[in-house]
Amino acid sequence: MRSVPSAAGVEIDRCLSCGTAWFDFGEIRELTEGRFAETEKAAPDVAAPGGSGSAPRDRLSRAWREAKALSCPKCSSGLYAADFQSTGIPVFRCAGCGGILVPRSSVGDLSAKMRFHRDHASLYQALGESLAGEVRGRLDREMGPDLGANAPGEVPTPVLPVLVPLRDDAPSSGALPLSTLVLLGLTIALHFLSTIGAGGLGEMPSRVALPSGAGFGGMPKFVLWLAPFFHGGVVPLGAGCLFLFVLGDNVEDRMGSVKFLLFYLFCGAVAGAAHVLWGTAGAPAALGSAGAVAGVLGAYLVFFPDVPISMYGMGKVVAVPAYLFACAWVVAVFLWGWGPGPLSDLLNPSPYTLPGHLAGFAAGAGAAVLCRSFE
Repeated sequence: MRSVPSAAGVEIDRCLSCGTAWFDFGEIRELTEGRFAETEKAAPDVAAPGGSGSAPRDRLSRAWREAKALSCPKCSSGLYAADFQSTGIPVFRCAGCGGILVPRSSVGDLSAKMRFHRDHASLYQALGESLAGEVRGRLDREMGPDLGANAPGEVPTPVLPVLVPLRDDAPSSGALPLSTLVLLGLTIALHFLSTIGAGGLGEMPSRVALPSGAGFGGMPKFVLWLAPFFHGGVVPLGAGCLFLFVLGDNVEDRMGSVKFLLFYLFCGAVAGAAHVLWGTAGAPAALGSAGAVAGVLGAYLVFFPDVPISMYGMGKVVAVPAYLFACAWVVAVFLWGWGPGPLSDLLNPSPYTLPGHLAGFAAGAGAAVLCRSFE
């Protein structure tokens, strides 16, 4: 490594053989603000993580795999791959000192992309204002100036009001996610058996449903552990299973099977208790795994904040980093919810209230932080 001065005189460490650059905490601004003059691309014979010829998802996935073998040159802590400012360009961050290791190809790509952004800042501002005006006009045409009826002759495109993960690129040890598979199998089996009324399970959903805002007076506490395994319909069952299947195996991989099983039950119980204690009085009684899988999402965000997740939401499938997916989920919880109406009653007649969702998420994130402190 040798030191290369930026235009502002900041010394940036650079590997002479592979071209990788190391930026101490805060020094990445020298590159993004154009003071680190570097525009070269990775040569074809240089095996740089996430070469510039790859698709963003492939680059990020390869970077996550290669991060396992990397350590911080300053403090020797482990590095993790990150999508730098949602550009699709991978870098390696140190959780210990906050430094950033940038492969040769990414140095060139970031330099070019940030220079383009700086040169066209005024164009981006004008484009943003134009898009905002177009969206506002479209909402007025579809819903009326006062959010009333749709404009004459226009029918809005229906979308399924759910947000679910479809796949992720988190690194895995390859171990069998036993607890995740057991929870999935048990949840699906109990829903099927309760639907057909087999084994006297037909009345179980109504017995274990958690009353909203009613408190625990006269309600047995054990139903907090049972409610996550029964659902009010196929849509909440499918959404909960997708969260558990896509995100749960990676969280289990970090925690271990037994700890993950206890963690899942704990998050479900915390979410259920919050719904019972602080839910809106008169709201539907809650069933389902929404609170428990909110905890899984919270833990996933702690363990894998920058991992790309393919998600479905508002009728579209997009790939975003985990932290943006969590933000979208929070927005959905606040704005979408499961408000009263024929469609929401059909999709999920027994939803958790906002306190239940947020309590489950907070419990999962807190447990993951505690788990990381012991790693």
